[in-house]
Parts: sequence; structure tokens; C-alpha cells
Amino acid sequence: MNAAFQKLLLLMTVISLLFPGCTGTKNYGTLRLDRELDQMFLSYQVLPDYNYYTSGGYDKPNAILGVHKDYQMVTDFWVSIPNVNSAQIEKWIRTIDPEDFGPGHNYFAYYILDPEGKQVGFWYSIQNYTVVKFLEENKIEVYPPDLFQPGDGFNGDGRGMTIKLR
Repeated sequence: MNAAFQKLLLLMTVISLLFPGCTGTKNYGTLRLDRELDQMFLSYQVLPDYNYYTSGGYDKPNAILGVHKDYQMVTDFWVSIPNVNSAQIEKWIRTIDPEDFGPGHNYFAYYILDPEGKQVGFWYSIQNYTVVKFLEENKIEVYPPDLFQPGDGFNGDGRGMTIKLR
């Protein structure tokens, strides 16, 4: 065998081994950015038929999550918030750090879609990505935002930016 054929064979083998690993996404959801949802948050509207959760603290969350009542949330990292009303959403929105709305720092409003594209929840956070897993028996797992966000700094010797926990 010549060297070119051996390289091609090796490449095809590697691709065939990697490709099956890419097909395991059938139980993962996606996020769909939605400006109307963003406006609903900014006008403090409560979406009916959703259970609300926060991450990063009740008074000043770094994410607000809604999961349709047809689904059961599986988590140790989100706090369930019962009886959410417009006043609570207004409090959350008004306590978001003003610098989070500056250049390069925005809160993002996304609908959470199941693997078939059905809307099953929403995500409002400074982080514009997450992992959404659909488990058996209508259970859903949503990863919380990272503790450190882009633009935050950490320098253990005190000469850099301070840690900013969200």
C-alpha cells in the first residue's frame, strides 16, 4: 500500500469511529433566542403553566428558568420558586447589575425546545448557552450557568480584577 492510501484509510477509520458519537444527541434539547420572550421578561409578565426556578440566589439570580408543568425538573442546582408573580419578576429584573446590560453583557431570553422542536421551557440568563437533557418519564435536566461569566476576572495575588460572583 502506498502512503496516501494508508492515510486515507486511517482518516476513514477515525471518521467512522467519531461519527457514531455524534448521533447520541437525540435526548438533548436546544435553545431558541426570542425577542418577544425578552420583552415579556422586561415587562414582568408571568408565563402560565410553567414552574419557575432560579440559579445564583433568590434575590439576584444569574438565571431564571421555566419548565412546563408537563415536565419534572431533575436538579440539585436550581431553586424552585413557587407562586411567581409579576412583582417577583420585576424585583429580579430590577436587581440585575446594570453593568450586565452594558456592551458585551446582556441577558438572553431563550425558549427551551425538546429534541422534536416542541417548546417546553424558557431560559433567561447572562449566559447564552446551557445543556438541556431529556430523561425518561418526562423528566428534564437543565445545567445552571457557569459561576464565572465572560468579563469576570480572577487573580489570586490581588493585582487583577476581583472575583465577581453572580
